[in-house]
Amino acid sequence: MNELNFNLQNQAYNQITGKILRNEYRPGQKISQKNIEIDLQLGRTPVREALLRLRRDGLIYSIPQSGTFVTKIDLDAAINARFIRENLEAKIVSEAAALKNNNLLLNQARDAIELQEQYAAKAEYHNFFNADEEFHKTFYLMTNHAQVWDWLQTINIQFNRFRWLRLAISDLPWNTLIEQHKEILTAVENHDGEQAVRAAAKHLHLMFDEEMAVLQAFPEYFDNLPE
Repeated sequence: MNELNFNLQNQAYNQITGKILRNEYRPGQKISQKNIEIDLQLGRTPVREALLRLRRDGLIYSIPQSGTFVTKIDLDAAINARFIRENLEAKIVSEAAALKNNNLLLNQARDAIELQEQYAAKAEYHNFFNADEEFHKTFYLMTNHAQVWDWLQTINIQFNRFRWLRLAISDLPWNTLIEQHKEILTAVENHDGEQAVRAAAKHLHLMFDEEMAVLQAFPEYFDNLPE
């Protein structure tokens, strides 16, 4: 595969994944390669290869004689992903709080918070989530756990789909999220590992505080709903 084709395949893959994460391609929705080619303005080959990758990732599936569909959100996988990240991040921020001479990356975390404030004011949700991810990623980089962060992205897909679906109910508590980020950052800056762990746990658990409202609004979008 030449570089151009590889780049186009990655472009298609990232764009389709983004649409699934943001529920622009809804859970359970039937999709077609042709319509996606038109939607993304990309050729048949990169879209076909991207769909093969998405099938391996468990984000789409095919039924013979019926077509290709977006998978529903696996609630068990989302809850377990949050559990893994919550416990990993407790360790990460604790390690970060113990470090000295980490001002460069701390500045990056501050910059991410400033961007979040700007995006929240403009209701630019997609950009807010990107800045949110950059904030958390900073602590993994700070503690030399970049590979752990990359690994987390592969198991966070169902969790992130839930987070985006939450926006369909009402706005997220943007200011609360930003203040919680500030609490985490302050604790790390003050080398207070215990407070950093508490702040990170509170922040990550917030994502499921209104779980039932989402499940009641969109039961058809989920697999493994509670009885």
